[in-house]
Amino acid sequence: MEKDFSSLGISEELISALKKQGVTKPTDVQQSAIGVILEKKDAIVRAETGSGKTLTYLLPIFMNIDLSLRSAQCIVLTPTHELAVQVYKQAELLAENSGMDIRSALIIGNAGMARQIEKLKEKPQIIIGSAGRIIDLIEKKKIPAHTVKTIVVDEADRMLDHMNVDMVKSVVKTTLKNSRQTVFLSASMNAEAVAAAKEIAVNEPVFCMAEEKLPELITHYYIECELRDKINLIRKIVRGEKAPKTIVFINNPENIEVTVKKLNYHSLKAVGLYGGTRRDERRKAINDMIHGKAEILVASDLVSRGLDIPGVTHIINMDIPENSTSYLHRAGRTGRGGKSGKVISLATKGEIRYINRLKRELKLNFKNVYMREGALVPVNADFKRKKTYTHKNNDTVYTKKQK
Repeated sequence: MEKDFSSLGISEELISALKKQGVTKPTDVQQSAIGVILEKKDAIVRAETGSGKTLTYLLPIFMNIDLSLRSAQCIVLTPTHELAVQVYKQAELLAENSGMDIRSALIIGNAGMARQIEKLKEKPQIIIGSAGRIIDLIEKKKIPAHTVKTIVVDEADRMLDHMNVDMVKSVVKTTLKNSRQTVFLSASMNAEAVAAAKEIAVNEPVFCMAEEKLPELITHYYIECELRDKINLIRKIVRGEKAPKTIVFINNPENIEVTVKKLNYHSLKAVGLYGGTRRDERRKAINDMIHGKAEILVASDLVSRGLDIPGVTHIINMDIPENSTSYLHRAGRTGRGGKSGKVISLATKGEIRYINRLKRELKLNFKNVYMREGALVPVNADFKRKKTYTHKNNDTVYTKKQK
């Protein structure tokens, strides 16, 4: 039976706040997980991208905050600054629209610690950010970890991998074990992440595991091409599809800058998310996409986690993702909120085997297409690819297979 927010135990103040955001009924993951988190149980939550995971934990956290206590009561750990900012903005919006006196603080690395310490003097109840900076401020006694009752690990499969799990454990260990709730959420939870979550949780966590899948309104394509033609194909796709917001994913973050320059050379308004850039530059890149000043965002898998840019219509895999989990997170940046989206993978002849592996592992139907006169056209089984070039527009021409 489908539930509403009221039957899930959410207050009228928060329901009213949700309506101001256009949210009127809970998603599947919210129906299954909100009650568990509200009861302060440890939980492992998996749900498809774009299914409202942030509200899944923020709503019960808001309900469980002791408004009489002006101190940190919840810590939300995220793998990227972009996701931390999005969670922070949602928490602030929820507080503003509900009229609840709940304050949040954004605590991330590569940002001024002095300003963050000043923010902590306002005694926020929710701390959101990166594990490294948060543990630094806990050790400096700027965050009172002993009052924290709930720790949320967002994008848990990444936060609990071998590179990050020790830092997460360090944060968790600063809180009181007997009164601690831990919640782990992600679109994909592998066996390693589940094992780590069980080890960290005080009690046996409740599993709220929706099927690992993508929204049905996403269509998946691949284009076989030469490596040297990929930039030009991106130009044709964006122009031909009239795609106002496209994210281009590459595997090596070191190639982001040169890719952006090449796309700009082709008169495309492209920006990039670079791991080493300042926070204000990263924010500007995302804001340029949100407000239509840029039409292409070039990024790596790291920032695909939780990245939410409204209205993204196309995902282009300039490089084929290294595994099915990465494909899920990339593809999940489009087709959000019930809207349609397209994922187009550009594959060399040698990369076709990766497409075939994604087909098997994710049980997805990939359509083999090529660009013709600005449109994605299916490659007919009776035709084979023979590449020739005109002097005018460098179009790919297909000729009938010789029998």
